[in-house]
Amino acid sequence: MPSSPAARRLRTLAFAVAASLPGAARAQGLSVPTVGTALSSPATTDGAAVFHNPGALGFLEEPLLQGDLALLAGEVGYTRERRASYQNEDSLVFARPVPPEALDPTKAGRAPRVSAVPIAAAPSGFGAVPIGRTGIVVGLGAYSPYAALAQYDPQGAQRWQLQQALLANVFLTPSMALKVHERVSVGVGVSYVLGFAELSRVQDFAAVPELGRALADPPIGQPNEFGPEAPPAVRELGVMARPFTLRQAFAHGATFNVGAALRPTDAVTVGVAYQHSTDLTYRGSFELSMDDSFFTQDLASQGLQYKPLVRGEASLGMTLPKMGSAAVRSQANRVLLLQLQGQYTFWSDLQAFDVRVSSPDLAQPALGVGPTSRILLPRRWNNTFGIEALASFSASAVLRPFGLMGYRSPAAPDETMDASSPDGHRVVVGGGIEWAMAPRLRFVADLKVQAMVPRDVATSDYDLGNGRYTFVLVQGGGHLLWSLR
Repeated sequence: MPSSPAARRLRTLAFAVAASLPGAARAQGLSVPTVGTALSSPATTDGAAVFHNPGALGFLEEPLLQGDLALLAGEVGYTRERRASYQNEDSLVFARPVPPEALDPTKAGRAPRVSAVPIAAAPSGFGAVPIGRTGIVVGLGAYSPYAALAQYDPQGAQRWQLQQALLANVFLTPSMALKVHERVSVGVGVSYVLGFAELSRVQDFAAVPELGRALADPPIGQPNEFGPEAPPAVRELGVMARPFTLRQAFAHGATFNVGAALRPTDAVTVGVAYQHSTDLTYRGSFELSMDDSFFTQDLASQGLQYKPLVRGEASLGMTLPKMGSAAVRSQANRVLLLQLQGQYTFWSDLQAFDVRVSSPDLAQPALGVGPTSRILLPRRWNNTFGIEALASFSASAVLRPFGLMGYRSPAAPDETMDASSPDGHRVVVGGGIEWAMAPRLRFVADLKVQAMVPRDVATSDYDLGNGRYTFVLVQGGGHLLWSLR
């Protein structure tokens, strides 16, 4: 069905911001590395305080416009290692024991490495204005703190988890800060969240409980071990490998953030902030290829018969997590500025991706199969923390170079790691320069590199994601900050 002009415009906006993060839809990796400049933090008074800490806006003395453009290049690599036994793809043994001759000796050990290597650009913008001498500052921001973009080899060993994906969550946030004391400011922001998602994967119908019941019950009466806990011995059979695509799925949500900033001395700023969680349901259309004689004709006399291509409505449910953050920023002297920030993200809010599909073509009335189906993709992510230290010094009256380093802990446990959510311990290094181009115009150029310590997984649930994962992301940014008085 052709999309409307409005839907196409929304999709274009979502794609532009989604491009801010190469890689798969992965745990902490759903977080864009930097919103604003590399100098932005809960203790920094700039436009990006709309996201990092609306309370810090209260110390803004002049109207400010900020425009950011990030350029990113990354590489996510996965080498699958099968540690269980699998059947030949053309086998039709649906329950153990599996005859030895049905086992495929080539489906063992390491498969060829696959990778996603996107290059992308992403804009964001902020503005803030003090309201007279009231101590009130209002702000507005458009940005994407959570996004993902990936495109793997469609025939790679990861295809059961992901072939390609686009996930964008664009926040439009009006904020207000109140300077309750000359050294204390508090603030709040309310966000409208526009989400967009598309993905494709090979759905293994051995993991679909509705099919398992339909085959096991009369009149077919075929014993099987199909369902979410199906063992590897009956997974990844060719007949059960059904290509699935989710298209043009939009979500709408709302959330808020609050924060406070304190200046105990003229040289020190302390900021704390909280970002609330958001439940999003992306609603769009799906296509499911059932073009195999097993589904289209072999069992038609017993009530099981699908169209070669099933179309209908689909939804993807997920939770964007809540997050707490804090920072200390100290102008140690006229030359040296130091900043330390940390964050704690409640990724445990996201326990599963909830995929639901509905179509009259899914119904098999003779077998008691209805027109809807639900697939839960367990994540069971852990909460994470990150820390980052930054030092900046005045090289001249107009130039301030800076450097930073940090660490991010992983969210994904070994049990649910796979190519759709690679994650691990990450080291962050970067730097840049702040240039006072004019009395009221600053330009910041920065470069940030995230590198994940290579991660080997050997205890993935049902052998779905065992193997080695690697990840590198390079982000370069240019930022203009213009004071309007």
